[in-house]
Amino acid sequence: MKSKILFLAVVLISGITIPMHAQDYKIPVENTKAGMLSMTGFSGDITLEGYAGSEIIFTSTNLNKDVPDRAKGLKPVYPGGTDNTGIGLLVEKNGSEVTVTCLLPFTESGGYKVKVPESLAIKMQNGCENASDISVKNMKNEIEIQTCGPIKLGDVSGPLVLSTISGDINIGLAGMNTDKPSSINSISGEIDITMPSKAAVDIEMGTVTGTMYSDLDFNANSKDIKRVGGNQLTSKINGGGTRFSIVTVSGNIYLRKGN
Repeated sequence: MKSKILFLAVVLISGITIPMHAQDYKIPVENTKAGMLSMTGFSGDITLEGYAGSEIIFTSTNLNKDVPDRAKGLKPVYPGGTDNTGIGLLVEKNGSEVTVTCLLPFTESGGYKVKVPESLAIKMQNGCENASDISVKNMKNEIEIQTCGPIKLGDVSGPLVLSTISGDINIGLAGMNTDKPSSINSISGEIDITMPSKAAVDIEMGTVTGTMYSDLDFNANSKDIKRVGGNQLTSKINGGGTRFSIVTVSGNIYLRKGN
């Protein structure tokens, strides 16, 4: 007991903050291959990780806001809806489609990490008032993200529809889902993509003020390559296939050959 009291005294004197225990909320998904997770209005760093399971698991580690004494016994009221999770989220479920709205003001972050069934489709939309760094890894289905900050994807298969106003986009493709075309767009930021060496795609690339770099086999004399404007091109990689568009207004494009 004395040691615990001494520890607390040291914490108070030094100003160290003791983090709260993480809080979880779980959502079962009956048919993950036909399901979708839609997320809206998240601020701060958001990490989504695919796993071989059938539940979506939200974990928040940053909900340590002090509650005023006058609010004891009351619940927060949010303009966006009612928190039905206990961690600042509104969850609505329709079959295998799950829609999650973050109710916290854009000045706050819930510190959310999300474990997602790896075969689920992902759709995320954040306004520019939500300063978000989005990270997604180990997903095998479609990913659609519209945001104003950086996007980082690792070990994903797509197809991908990504758009950001100001932020770098970094992508590591573990495979190529050819069911639908992919589109990667950034207004101001670098785009760095590593794709499988045997991926058969119709590449469309363009940057207004940057330069395009690649170790893929672009042959300037090939009949398969076509220049469009001053700094845009289309080309068939490995004979061509699914359309894969990469465009940035202000930034470089790096297209790398993976395994």
